[in-house]
Amino acid sequence: MLVPRTDHLPARPSWDCLVCERSWPCANAKEDLAAQYRHFPSGLAIYMASTMYDAVHDLTALGESAPADLYERFLEWVG
Repeated sequence: MLVPRTDHLPARPSWDCLVCERSWPCANAKEDLAAQYRHFPSGLAIYMASTMYDAVHDLTALGESAPADLYERFLEWVG
């Protein structure tokens, strides 16, 4: 699997972007990741699914419900 190369990385456990402070993956991260994985889209899907799994764990660690938009944030745009 490719190691993501972008400055727009998630801040854990909030899952906001370290650079622009928007919900991660932000628009810049999506653009960077799509370009990096353009020849291996299944790798992008696997990477994003695994990061969504980590986000669910982090965001629910204090007993709160997972945000309703996680699928849209992490996987809907991968394709």
